[in-house]
Amino acid sequence: MKNKILVSLLLLLIGTGVGFKLMQNKYPVFNNLSREEMQKHIVDERNIAIRKAKDEGEYRCCIEPPCTMCYMEGNEWNNHTPGTCACDDLIAEGKEPCPQCKRGLCSTNTAEDKKEEASCEVNIN
Repeated sequence: MKNKILVSLLLLLIGTGVGFKLMQNKYPVFNNLSREEMQKHIVDERNIAIRKAKDEGEYRCCIEPPCTMCYMEGNEWNNHTPGTCACDDLIAEGKEPCPQCKRGLCSTNTAEDKKEEASCEVNIN
């Protein structure tokens, strides 16, 4: 009976160790990443979080891809609630969206139009 318990505990420890090692390889410790890998990891995680907030109806952005400004900090465009965006609602109310959304709505592909981008007005009607 004692042998069965010892074998079971040993198998449990080995399984836990192997599982831990596999997880460590799949999700490396953040501090061990290079600066470039850290930046990519943060951007990827932020984008996943924004998609989740959109799916839950908390991120109502007016541009695609969605702005990141509203996700990263509380401000006047998201009622000072980081992780949310209300720019779509603001436009519907006749107000201006966040600067990042405004830039996205005003941007065009032509070089001539890009010169006028700074004076672009968002059509809120």
